[in-house]
Amino acid sequence: MQKLNLFQIEKKLIEINRKVFTSQDIILLSGAKRRAMESFLSYNVRKNKIIRLKNGVYGLKKGYISHYLIANKLYQPSYVSFETALSYYHIIPETVYSVTSSTTKSTREFEVNNASFIYHKIKKEAFIGYILQKIESEQVFIATPEKALADYCYFVYLDKKNWNDRIDLRKINLKKFREYLTCFKKPNLILNIRKYITNL
Repeated sequence: MQKLNLFQIEKKLIEINRKVFTSQDIILLSGAKRRAMESFLSYNVRKNKIIRLKNGVYGLKKGYISHYLIANKLYQPSYVSFETALSYYHIIPETVYSVTSSTTKSTREFEVNNASFIYHKIKKEAFIGYILQKIESEQVFIATPEKALADYCYFVYLDKKNWNDRIDLRKINLKKFREYLTCFKKPNLILNIRKYITNL
C-alpha cells in the first residue's frame, strides 16, 4: 500500500492555500488510493498532526486556521452572518464567541476544538448579499453589513432572536438593507422591524 508523507502533503496544501481540506483533496494531490488516504488521515488524526473537523473534512495542525474559514468549509453552502458579521463590522459592540452563518441547508450546530459553529437556514431566494473578503490572511465568504443585519432582523421577526438595542445604524445603508429584507418575501417583516428602526 502506498505510504503518504505528511510533510509533502502539508507543503502541497499550503501551496494551494487549502488549510481546510477534504479526504478527496488528499487523493487528488497525491494520486493515492482511497485505502492509503484513509490510513494516512486516521494515523495523523490519532497523532494529533491533523485536525478532524467532521467526517471527511480536516484542518492542518500547522499554522493558524481562522474560525471564519472553518465555518465556510464545515457546512456548505454557507456564509458568515448574523451577530458574528455584525460584530466583525463593529455594528454591535459585543464580542461574539460562536460563529454564526446563513445556509440553505437544515439548521445545524457543530462543536470543533471547543468552538461553536451555528448555521441558520434561510430561503434560497434570500441566500444573497455576501462577499469574498480577506480576513486574517484568508479569503472567506461573509455577509455585507446590510445583509448581516437583514438576516438577523428576519430571525427577530420569527421570534428566534432578541433585538439588540446597541446596534449602530450609522454604518448601515438603509436603502440596501430594506432591499435585502424584501428577499425574505414576508410582507409584515419591514413593518415589524420599524418598531426598532423607525426611519426604515
